[in-house]
Amino acid sequence: MITADRQTGYPSIDKPWLKYYSEEAVNAPLPECTMYELLWQNNKCHLEDIAINYYGRKISYGEMFDGIERTAKSFSKLGVKKGEIVIICAVNVPEVVYALYALNRLGAIANMVDPRTNIDGIREYILESDTRLIMTIDLACSAIEKASKDTMVENIMVVSPADSLPPVTGILYRLKAKAPQIRENLMRWKDFDAIGTGVIPEYVPYVKDTCCVIAHTGGTTGLPKGVMLSNDNINAVTHAYRYLNIPFERKQRYFNDLPPFIMYGLCLGIHTTLCYGLEVILYPIFDSRRFPKLFVKYRPHHFSAVADHLKYLSIDKHTRNLKLDFLISPGVGGDGLDYNLEEYVNQFLSAHGCKFEVYKGYGLTELSATAVSAFAGANAIGSVGVPLITNTIKVMDPDTRKELGYNETGEIWISGPSVMLGYYKNPEETEKMIITDERSIRWIRTGDLGRITEDGLLFHEGRIRRIYLTTHEGQPAKIFPMLIEGALKKSAFVRECSIVGRKRNGSDCYEAAAFVVLNNPDLDHTPIVEELNRICTDDLPAYMIPAEYYFMKELPHTLIGKLDFCKLEEMAGKSAVNRSCAHDI
Repeated sequence: MITADRQTGYPSIDKPWLKYYSEEAVNAPLPECTMYELLWQNNKCHLEDIAINYYGRKISYGEMFDGIERTAKSFSKLGVKKGEIVIICAVNVPEVVYALYALNRLGAIANMVDPRTNIDGIREYILESDTRLIMTIDLACSAIEKASKDTMVENIMVVSPADSLPPVTGILYRLKAKAPQIRENLMRWKDFDAIGTGVIPEYVPYVKDTCCVIAHTGGTTGLPKGVMLSNDNINAVTHAYRYLNIPFERKQRYFNDLPPFIMYGLCLGIHTTLCYGLEVILYPIFDSRRFPKLFVKYRPHHFSAVADHLKYLSIDKHTRNLKLDFLISPGVGGDGLDYNLEEYVNQFLSAHGCKFEVYKGYGLTELSATAVSAFAGANAIGSVGVPLITNTIKVMDPDTRKELGYNETGEIWISGPSVMLGYYKNPEETEKMIITDERSIRWIRTGDLGRITEDGLLFHEGRIRRIYLTTHEGQPAKIFPMLIEGALKKSAFVRECSIVGRKRNGSDCYEAAAFVVLNNPDLDHTPIVEELNRICTDDLPAYMIPAEYYFMKELPHTLIGKLDFCKLEEMAGKSAVNRSCAHDI
């Protein structure tokens, strides 16, 4: 293992996390090839192994490469050239894997779009990228057709989840789902798949720092920004996973229900796992509640999910008596994992024979997904782990932009080879997001708060934009939601909670509103509110004590499993100010 030579007091210089990595890891060269080339190099001698398990239909690596080849020929027949942007608006089906790597071979750009995007949003994507070809899932076909009217779109390739299903299951799906009517510019996947017969595509060699994927940010305000990522960006993350103490081994099973239009799903759930020769259980429906039943069915060695997957896994009847000695890496990303839930899930895993704890991760679309990860030996309750071997992190004072020392909270900045090329057609926002220092190192400003310990572990402490400005005794002050949440979770009554800010009546200043899920929802709320206020009074300044409590059966989440803070802020904003009042929702 590597040890730091000096202790300057600044994590980005000391790099204490290097002690978790070997000399080989530190000195290993980054891959210089396309995504497809890395996939081929790692699997060309193992073509009989299973690459994709789709509802029980097992597709070998050899069959997958054949599918990529046919898809590349079909795209080539339709005139796809180097640099052209093709929209992929679909869920986890094998055809998405074929299309992603086929476009990569042709030097084209896959623009990964969420099928739930509204018609105006899809149209904006089409117009800004001059798109003429779209691949879509059948359920989104109607919206795609409407959005593409009077645009440059020439062909829409429609894939159905049934196209790669086992025969009987496929028939049942088609009986339930109404197939779109095929018109002049609509093409069923089987017809698209056939048009490339005899075509000899012009494959494009690797060129450094060339965009190959456009992914999109969360889009909580306005239209999401298009994040331009290169082969180098995505391959750097895949490269770094090799040196985490997570034993990925060929033929192990990995469950992936993370959609391909988020980088966590594309980079880790598809590219990294396939590059390491795993059997990827490809599931098209992202559903935390359904996950335990699927987990029991497929018994994966690895999965990466959101906190709700872990929660339901640990309480579901299907897993109550299941022995988990086969499970190697139960991974979680997205929002930070609640301390209490993390401890509970770790106890559940241990009691059921799993030798490993929950592995957390942290990253952004702008960093090609994972930038920080926990693993055996670099894991602590509440932390998200240490930087990938390719990355450097530092914590900055948001106001002065000066680096802070150990255990000081500030904005997390990250540098490394996975930093995006920039936002598509948006240089102004790119300049705000990427800061180039005096040594020409490019840093991503994450907008997240965190601190780094002397051991190199990063603790994520919330979003900067979730810091709410207020006043107290005539002086400016700041409300930190995670501090309040930590206080409330000390109560044995509280199972989950979330804090948002709302405007004080007749003021531009904020006050805290608490949304609480109780362990026993049938209890009288009055003594609970009294206890919560007592805890907050002891632990927090007066201006952070919640003005109002909302008791809920469940906190709202977005469609990809993250806490829906916008929904909570909307709910809190509609309520009249009444300090320490409790409401049932």
